[in-house]
Amino acid sequence: MLENWLSAGSWTQEQWLIMSVMIFIVVASLVMIVRLYSIYKMATRKRERPNLRGGRRSRD
Repeated sequence: MLENWLSAGSWTQEQWLIMSVMIFIVVASLVMIVRLYSIYKMATRKRERPNLRGGRRSRD
């Protein structure tokens, strides 16, 4: 049975369709995991707060 799965020349159209859908799901899952990780990394990074009072002029 393993030889039938390893020899792609004997696959039917349905088997090719199932395999292509499974590969698409795996690739889409990997892309989604990478994107969620990058969003999580950006959200946890410490950002500097702007100094809003820095532009005041001193009176003479």
